Amino acid sequence: MQVHRRFASVSAALVSVLVGALLLTPMAAADDGSTPTPEPVPTTAPTDPAAPTPEPAPTPPPATEPATPVVVASSLPLRVGAHGWRVRHVQERLAWLGYEIYPTNVAGEVMGKSTAAAVKAFQSKFGSRPTGVVGVGTWELLDLLANPVGRLPAACLGQTTICIDKTTRLVRFVVKDRVVLTLDARFGFEGAATREGTFRVNSKSRDHISSLYQTSMPFAMFFSGGQAVHYSPYFARDGYNGASHGCVNLRDYDRAGWLFDHVAIGTRVHVYR
Repeated sequence: MQVHRRFASVSAALVSVLVGALLLTPMAAADDGSTPTPEPVPTTAPTDPAAPTPEPAPTPPPATEPATPVVVASSLPLRVGAHGWRVRHVQERLAWLGYEIYPTNVAGEVMGKSTAAAVKAFQSKFGSRPTGVVGVGTWELLDLLANPVGRLPAACLGQTTICIDKTTRLVRFVVKDRVVLTLDARFGFEGAATREGTFRVNSKSRDHISSLYQTSMPFAMFFSGGQAVHYSPYFARDGYNGASHGCVNLRDYDRAGWLFDHVAIGTRVHVYR
């Protein structure tokens, strides 16, 4: 009887130990009887909801754009390739004096081939060596002859006028106060000067021959006695090395013909210096 009680006591102790072991094991038996998969061990510490959220790292500022280089205007003397406001200044005065300059030269304020060619023509016309380079002398002469740019005498405004400037040696055809044609002109020599004042075209002769000198005077438009505006083959040949007997000579044949065709009898002629 005592043996039986001792065995029962030992069995109860063993059961107690086994139950405790099962409670301490991290794996619980699966419902389906399979071997359970151990839960993953976290690799990072749990987030404390009370902890402050760290501020994001500051974003570096964008790279600064390189500054646009300042283009410095060319200084005198101005040669081919020069640019800037001084070139524009020259181009405006040359254009007012009747010289043609390519729009690309004007838009870029650059001294290209057409600007240099106009400078040469201007220098040659007024007795300077035609270099095509704008030095102080050419700069000052342009300012003297072309200022103020775009302004005409009152006697050339208000109606269609052949406006003749003896100082700049130009004929301008003015329609509705706008210059529509500009031509180089040559005048009478000393003792046979071209008369100054305001006149009217009183007659025209397309293929005129001078009765006094037996010289050709195509596209003649008479405004004062025997004095007329007309094309001169001698002016075209000799330039400003010669002079007329009082007439206003033109040296561009095609443009002289265009002017003749667009001038009516009675058109005003104003000659000044």
